[in-house]
Amino acid sequence: MMLATLLFLSLLAPLVRALTTPSSSSSSKTYDLLVIGGGSAGLTAAKFAATFGNSVAIIEKARMGGDCTWTGCIPSKSLLASAKVAHAVRKASDYGVLVEGDVTVDMKMVRERVRKNIDQVYNDADSPDVLKKLGIDTIYGGAKFLDSKTLEVSSDTRRVEGGNGSQILHAKYGVVIATGAKPKKNTSIPGLDTINYITYEEVFDLDEVPDLVTLVGGGPIGCEISQALSRLGSTVTMIAPRLLPKGEPEFGEALSNIFKKEGINIIYSKLCSVESISGTDGGHSATCTNGETVNGDIMFVATGRQAVVSGMGLSEIGIELNESGGISINDNLESIKGVYAAGDCTGGEQYTHYAGYQGAVAARNILLPFNDPGVYVNVPSTVFTDPEVASVGMTEEAAKQALGEDAVEVAVIDVGDSDRGVCEDKGGQIKIVYQKKGYKILGATIMSPGAGEMIAEISVAMKTNLSFDMLATVMHTYPSYSFALQSMAAEVYYGKLLKLKSILKFLKKIGL
Repeated sequence: MMLATLLFLSLLAPLVRALTTPSSSSSSKTYDLLVIGGGSAGLTAAKFAATFGNSVAIIEKARMGGDCTWTGCIPSKSLLASAKVAHAVRKASDYGVLVEGDVTVDMKMVRERVRKNIDQVYNDADSPDVLKKLGIDTIYGGAKFLDSKTLEVSSDTRRVEGGNGSQILHAKYGVVIATGAKPKKNTSIPGLDTINYITYEEVFDLDEVPDLVTLVGGGPIGCEISQALSRLGSTVTMIAPRLLPKGEPEFGEALSNIFKKEGINIIYSKLCSVESISGTDGGHSATCTNGETVNGDIMFVATGRQAVVSGMGLSEIGIELNESGGISINDNLESIKGVYAAGDCTGGEQYTHYAGYQGAVAARNILLPFNDPGVYVNVPSTVFTDPEVASVGMTEEAAKQALGEDAVEVAVIDVGDSDRGVCEDKGGQIKIVYQKKGYKILGATIMSPGAGEMIAEISVAMKTNLSFDMLATVMHTYPSYSFALQSMAAEVYYGKLLKLKSILKFLKKIGL
């Protein structure tokens, strides 16, 4: 009986292989590391692997460079730069500079400038030609797991001349999933699917300045695009529970006041903010949850992003999703043995710099001995409005909830009162949250020109356990905006010395 069974299985094996193995047109190749996704996390992972002499391939379904290059960081900051110039020209008389005539914005020229900057970044750092010189192969197509170290890639024949349909790729050491995120489809807004709305993926294709813009959402993307379009000439109405909802509430309020002075209308509406939407002749009408109605030409929806996790056969190999809808990982970024995930696809903090950091750590943990932690606690962030709003670590409320009201101190200074703020007529605020005992920095928020640069100093201090009072001993140039950090720290440092006044006097008296 056993012999007959073995004979039957040997006859069946060729048929099973024929049914489960891709067609003979498929090719097969083995790399030390495979990376799914060509955005910040994927590119950094691949470059790390290549640096250490490993063979690596990136599988990308759309365009190398990801959101950051094509529809995120680069185009948005380019658009903001053009908008800032337009605003500066309009406000030139405040500084004694007279400009005759009205400011005219040529949106087609703005768009071309944005595209030029995108092309430069892509050609300098993200293109397959650049990656090839580094020893990295680029494969366009959709990837699906056959097992934890084997991928079937359906080639994109539009990009691969003579594409043969599919190929099998093997990873000797492991796979990094870095598929990023996409705009969240807000199905909770009735009627949204009946109008032609845009997200950050389409806004940079505008060739005219829209007259009336309704923007739903008060997060970083919504705030940046609202100010940019307003300064370029649009009449913008924002609908949101509040601006920058994850940060210190007074900074969201301060930004709101700046926006209102620039002519941006803000409707604070709770829950999903918009109760219903209907199409009108050439536009839309939105009814907010507070009863107000907004009519506009273009609706921009910025209500968050969702991880890209479908179509890869993740569940079939045992990969689970977390509460955020991203790929579940441990502190070392491992999802299952041999498969790691990095960046926005994990559903965590969604920043290009964090994605790049995690991409490098994921590749490092796969290819080198031991492990580095990849889940970072204090991730700095910057909203590139004017002024910028940057933050790192805990808010005051979060710190007090974690440590108790009496264990937390706060230092605040108005940027407008600093000498540099007076010279340039710029306002803002710096807030440092620190531990009363030991002066450990717990978090910070900065609203100021150059806030994104200044927050790095706080990040370094937190990483190296430099206490807040010791920032007073770090020399800062005057009159830089960052000089305010030294001034704030000096007050804490002097306060510490005053508490020790009697002891210090005694020690001095005995000759120490």
